[in-house]
Amino acid sequence: MSLCCCLLKNFMYFIAFAFVVTLLPGVPPETTFPFSKITTAPHAELQGVLELNGYLNGAERLFENRLYGPENPLAIGDSIYVGTHLGEVVRVNGEHITHVAKFGQPCEGPHEESKCGRPLGMAQDIHKDHIIVADAYYGIWQVNVVNGKKKLLVSMNQEVQGKTPRKPRLANSVAVHSSGDIYWTDSSSDFGLEDGVFTTLANPSGRLIHYDRKKNVSTTLIDELYFANGLVISPNEDFIVVAETVTMRVRKYHLKGEKKGTWEMFLESLPGHPDNLSPAKDGFWLPIVVPSDKENPSLMGSLPKVPLIREFLLKFLYLIETPFRLISNAFPNVYTQKIYHTIGHFESMSFLYGKRVTILKVDWSGNIVATLHATDGAVGGICHVIEVGDYYYLGSPFSKYMGRVKIPEHLKKEVPVALPQKSAPPTTTAAPPTTTAAPPTTTAAPPTTTTAPPTTTTPKTTTTTPKPTTTTTTPKPTTTTTQKPATTPPPTKAPPKPTEKPAEAAKEIPIHEDIPSDTKPPKAEKLKVIKKGGEFGEL
Repeated sequence: MSLCCCLLKNFMYFIAFAFVVTLLPGVPPETTFPFSKITTAPHAELQGVLELNGYLNGAERLFENRLYGPENPLAIGDSIYVGTHLGEVVRVNGEHITHVAKFGQPCEGPHEESKCGRPLGMAQDIHKDHIIVADAYYGIWQVNVVNGKKKLLVSMNQEVQGKTPRKPRLANSVAVHSSGDIYWTDSSSDFGLEDGVFTTLANPSGRLIHYDRKKNVSTTLIDELYFANGLVISPNEDFIVVAETVTMRVRKYHLKGEKKGTWEMFLESLPGHPDNLSPAKDGFWLPIVVPSDKENPSLMGSLPKVPLIREFLLKFLYLIETPFRLISNAFPNVYTQKIYHTIGHFESMSFLYGKRVTILKVDWSGNIVATLHATDGAVGGICHVIEVGDYYYLGSPFSKYMGRVKIPEHLKKEVPVALPQKSAPPTTTAAPPTTTAAPPTTTAAPPTTTTAPPTTTTPKTTTTTPKPTTTTTTPKPTTTTTQKPATTPPPTKAPPKPTEKPAEAAKEIPIHEDIPSDTKPPKAEKLKVIKKGGEFGEL
């Protein structure tokens, strides 16, 4: 008994000493904005429209152990495109997974995430056969899904003007305007994705950013967002909404009208922490990646109000991580790299996340009109949902599968795409080329422009390694909260589709890309034949 008391006493002394040391002036890490109290709305209660149901129960696990972290599923034609751990964008068609593009470098595994790259947000471009991809480490890219050619649009080395001019650190989600301009989120300008936990402890430094494609200029629209995440543009493009993951709310930024250039709160008190937003009929989908409610509040949602504790935890974890980072940089080895990667990564904290899976459907007035829950544990950490045919397809940053569940009859809506349920003929894949054309830069001097010639970012770890093969997935937390703001509903008329691509400025400056085309496409499947005598063979 005396030994236990002695150990407990020494532990308390250690915590007190660490608390004092970490709060001394000048102790790293430095953050963009000072620590301060962040006020949030009360936690939601799971009542009314938020009441638990089992609409997502019995979900299938597609491509289990073949897809790792299928983030942001995007349906185009008869295929679904997803970003994965190890940095690939892949095409899913029937039973086939085909490489489309990769923005990072050769790497050994997820512990070298900053080398691999991590595609997070994806959206279809106005140009035929093109998609726009946000890679957390390598910036905003345009990708031709037919031939794999890619072009760097926004480099992570470009400084973006705002309250404090600074470079982005965590490119997350994208949305494409009918003009061809791109709206994207920088979740944090203090830490990268592999230190995701640190972004929830520091004061908010996320941004909603507008990229003018003709001028090659990025402009900050909203600053100091607490982990800026998913975004979606209204049907008539008069406003855009953006999710704040840590504070469990959604903001609305006006693109047209008398309120143009201003923002207001769109939705608060969600039943957890929101992630990607995706368009739906008469509204949009809002998945809860980490659940949090009045009876079961999350740690992430409780810390914004206590800046002193956040500062202590951030500096304490950073000091623990530092020696492993220094050793990894000086003597690259898999052991310290894995420890370094684990300390600040979101997946390391997954044991703290609740198991409830929740997806909200929100109309354009900010009302939650439907809720989907999973209570059977078949899927978890859902960050994205799309409707295809009679099914919801579910993405997750953590899981090693893509989820699929049949749409309840009373919730079925018309959807323009129906993916084949049977195995499609094998698809050939083009090797990811190394071309990187740059969009033009501008010589104008608006206060919120960035003109630095971009170069690709080379993040943390440094080991050179063999190419990754396929991909897998890991679950991520979910949470939400609900509150209807008094806003005027926009019209639901869909915007006309542009028929011309945006004009380009006269002058172009090439963006240098030190990214090898390291991932080879899979070999085409051989044709099965029956030879004379009834024997099977291949051509």
